[in-house]
Amino acid sequence: MKFRLTNRPPCQFGKVLLRLFMKSIIFLFCSISFALSPINGVGQNAEIIVDSDVTLNVKQVFRLINRQTDYKFIYRHDLLKTAPSIQLKKGVIKAGDLLDKALSPLSFTYNFTDSSTIVVKKSPANSSESNSVKALDKKMQFQVMGQVTDENGTPLPGANIVEKGTANGIQVDFDGNFAISVENENAILVVSYIGFATKEVPINGQSNISIVLEESAAGLDEVVVIGYGATIKKKDLTGAVASADLGNASEFPNVSIVQALQGSVAGLNIGATTNAGQNPTISIRGQSTLSSDAGSNAPLIVLDGIIYRGNLVDLNPADIASIDVLKDASSAAIYGSQASNGVILISTKKGKTLLKPTIEYSTSYSIQTPSNVLLPMGAAELEEFYPDIFWAEGGRIAPDYLQVNPDFVWQNNLKSNEIFQGYTNGLDTPWWDLFTGNGFVNTHNLSVRGKTEAIGYFVSGGITDQQAYLKNDDYTRYNFRVNFDAKITDWLNIGTQTFVSIGDYSGVTAGTGTPFYLQPWAPIRDANGDIIAQPDGAELNPYLTIEQDDSEVNKNFFSNLYADIKLPVKGLSYRLNYSNNYRTQNNSRFNPSANNFTGGATKSYGEARDWTLDNIVTYQRTFNEDHNFNMTLLYGVEKRNINSFSAEAKQFGIDLLGYNRLQAGDPSQNVVSSNKEEESSLYSMARLLYDYKNKYYITGTVRRDGFSGFGKNDKTAVFPTVGLGWVVSNESMFENSFWLNFLKLRASYGQSGRRGLGRYDTAAIISTGPSYVFGDGGQSFQGQSISSLPNDALGWETTTGTNLGLDFSVINSKVSGNVEYYKNDTENILYAIQLPNLTGFNSINSNIAKVSNHGVEFTLSSNLLNSNDWNWEASINFSSYRNKIDSILGPENDNDGDGKEDDLVGSGLFIGEPQNVIYDYEITGMWQLADEADGSIYSGFFPGTYKLRDLDDSGDISSLNDRKILGYVDPAYRFGVSNTLNYRNLSLYVFVNSIQGGNDYYFGDDAPHSNGAWNKRDQLSYSNVPRGAWDYWMPENPDAKYRRLDLASQFGGTPYTQRNFVRLQDVSLSYIFPEQLKEALHVSNLKLFISGKNLATWTKWNGVDPETGAGFSPGSPLLRSYSIGLNVEF
Repeated sequence: MKFRLTNRPPCQFGKVLLRLFMKSIIFLFCSISFALSPINGVGQNAEIIVDSDVTLNVKQVFRLINRQTDYKFIYRHDLLKTAPSIQLKKGVIKAGDLLDKALSPLSFTYNFTDSSTIVVKKSPANSSESNSVKALDKKMQFQVMGQVTDENGTPLPGANIVEKGTANGIQVDFDGNFAISVENENAILVVSYIGFATKEVPINGQSNISIVLEESAAGLDEVVVIGYGATIKKKDLTGAVASADLGNASEFPNVSIVQALQGSVAGLNIGATTNAGQNPTISIRGQSTLSSDAGSNAPLIVLDGIIYRGNLVDLNPADIASIDVLKDASSAAIYGSQASNGVILISTKKGKTLLKPTIEYSTSYSIQTPSNVLLPMGAAELEEFYPDIFWAEGGRIAPDYLQVNPDFVWQNNLKSNEIFQGYTNGLDTPWWDLFTGNGFVNTHNLSVRGKTEAIGYFVSGGITDQQAYLKNDDYTRYNFRVNFDAKITDWLNIGTQTFVSIGDYSGVTAGTGTPFYLQPWAPIRDANGDIIAQPDGAELNPYLTIEQDDSEVNKNFFSNLYADIKLPVKGLSYRLNYSNNYRTQNNSRFNPSANNFTGGATKSYGEARDWTLDNIVTYQRTFNEDHNFNMTLLYGVEKRNINSFSAEAKQFGIDLLGYNRLQAGDPSQNVVSSNKEEESSLYSMARLLYDYKNKYYITGTVRRDGFSGFGKNDKTAVFPTVGLGWVVSNESMFENSFWLNFLKLRASYGQSGRRGLGRYDTAAIISTGPSYVFGDGGQSFQGQSISSLPNDALGWETTTGTNLGLDFSVINSKVSGNVEYYKNDTENILYAIQLPNLTGFNSINSNIAKVSNHGVEFTLSSNLLNSNDWNWEASINFSSYRNKIDSILGPENDNDGDGKEDDLVGSGLFIGEPQNVIYDYEITGMWQLADEADGSIYSGFFPGTYKLRDLDDSGDISSLNDRKILGYVDPAYRFGVSNTLNYRNLSLYVFVNSIQGGNDYYFGDDAPHSNGAWNKRDQLSYSNVPRGAWDYWMPENPDAKYRRLDLASQFGGTPYTQRNFVRLQDVSLSYIFPEQLKEALHVSNLKLFISGKNLATWTKWNGVDPETGAGFSPGSPLLRSYSIGLNVEF
């Protein structure tokens, strides 16, 4: 169905001129008509064109009249709930006749006013009804007009406006204009629009109001970024793209913005952090290559349209406007040979369409304490534990070893005389408490933003100060940003996105291990009050460790200059991006205690400079209202330069200047090194987005990459993709569906790549070092040797992916979600093939291995409650993936002749199995003293050590035949559940994060004896252990979980545990102060919040934390945070 006022011109040429001419004629005609005719007569006689036979409801009739006459409607929404539809024939009908036809079945009346407004009322059928209508009309004494737009000034047609606390409401017209009569001049308008945050606007006596709505992170009309300047509505996607909800991000102590995404986006895995200023690990949809290294599986980061090589922690979270995640191959392939791990698109804030500049200040303070931590024993507890280490060495009386030997002096096993003396003196040094304490995060951010018709700007500055749990684990960041755009002419816009970040990591901690290496009997100072350098005769005193002179400062300078040009062809535009990113690392440290207390110093400097030049041509047009085209062409180049230098000096004669005078060290021990690397990339891309009637979609992309690191035989790579979409709900069969609002099927197929090789892996590398000595006692000379073989055939790893998706929205869009299934196959994976020693080399890199992974994702969101005062929204996301090694060396690697490729057991790689397997002995119990007595114990085992399953029934244990795959390290599935409950100005947000292992997945090692310091008798006797110790085997505790303290069997054995957990990760309570107070304080917005992070964890994991994988050993704990903050806008 189409509605039009006049026939379209036969061609597009001159369309603008014709439109201006027609508007001038209509304006002149209307001016004369209004001067000569009564208002009602003119409005009712306006001719409305109906293109075809159609059935319309009352609201659609209003829109038809509005579209062709510019009349606005004022009516009560509740009056039209039961309005029947009417049938119209193709032709012309007068507006009055059309209104009579639509309203007469409801006994409604209408009246044309002198402000281009039609007021619709219910005809009084009886006296009581008449009185109520008159009372309502009497109340409606104040009229307000205005416009509703988005932040860029684009009208939002169809936005709903309701007078708060009443049923009085309207919808704005197609230009965003509205007119509404309200009870009085102090009424409040509640404005809502799909994809935008609902806004309450006090009238305050104004008769004309401009209302600007901000986009919300939910809904099918949400706009998502898909790369290289393109944005489309979520409902128009053909690939797997997810947008992060950053609505509550500012209410938590997230030093890095990606910490706010932890567990909240299906398929996006964000690791937990435990240290100040730490970058979290990131992966999308698991592992798509052979390496399990975090860097090898990290996604590509794109900042404001430019590939970003810096640290994410350098970005100020307060500057981030949106984050979009490209998950499937067809979406990510626009970034070619760097996109096989997915792409994260980060957009920063910019100027908004506001009546005046907005100044925003936000601050927060968080106290951080360990969510779980292993604390060392005090002197009394350690004294009770210590003799159990020597139960078989004279501490107990044979043969049952149940009685303590009173003649055994366990103190003789203390590590040193210093420790023995401390024990004798009753020392109880709290080493852990001395070098740990509650941490904090303190943030201050100030910004100014605004936009006029000519310029837009966002200027910000921020300070983040973090101190973690360990003393000297500090991080301070200073951020400055300027985002600016200017409209030079109607066809030229220019702008810049620039930031500077300075991160200070200076300081040395005592570490988490030292308080366990030093027993509580170790003294801190001697009788003169001086610090004892080595309290136990070996370990350095932690007080000397933290007093090292250390400086570690990182700087990051980023600037993108761009120009947008509208070309003289409708819909055609050109964008030029030129970006520079310059990063430096300046580290210096002087340790007076190094080199037997003669001192040691290091000084290093590293810099990286990346520049990018992108030429982007975009063509966007709609033909005949049905065919929508959006084409992007790209040609660009990237150049990277890396330069580093380091120097080290030892044995200082005079150390007053420390690392600032390295030449004060012994010249014969100085070490100097430097490095210089370069790489270049040349790329081009073409992408076409097409849809027909917003019903059938197709996306096609081709990317061609050239990279200097590829072998000279093939410097380029080509990555094609295609995506299809079908909006089933737009078919006629669902036109009148009362429950289905949106249903879309998606399918995509494509290729993306990964640069698994280094910059110079294709070339032979020559190493230099001391090599030759001429004569007895002569001087050594530098020699050169080839350390790696060249391979000109090395290239990219290629991931071919298929993605199937379903998006839906039902029950008046109260419930919405999506389901994704994907399968990725990666080939040409880089692997080092072992070479015979006679070649003089150990291995050579080759593109040979193959892996695959597949998974499912599910997201469901619902508005469970929506009333005047209450609103409750809930969402859940779920993801699960499996990976598999398909091949490594190929079918030729079949040494056992079974016709299958052999596993690489020594490397822990098994064909047909997932990566990251637990390949070990299966524990079946514990050997007891009785087994030793009757001779049934296996050779190499002892009472109190693990019984291992004899898989081949040979009567003994063999590392070749008796190990098997016990489980897998990767999780079985993840899920996150969020709830947001609003009551008036009060908002409660709760997020629960969970990772589960099912039956065979998410295993880890939390055994105490896996820590080297607690593995056997000697190490244990020289160390401290956690309070409460652990469930270890003793003659009186034969059913313990863990083996005896003093030694292991020849084959060891580890009792692995699943790391399953459910965590109450985020809770925040915020309050937006009422309008009356904000007016009194002369602020436009004022919000106060309190929040908690990592408040509770439910798990059976015995270690420090299941998510970080920290086992039962000293380590930095995951921190629990309690925050309070304030946000104010002027």
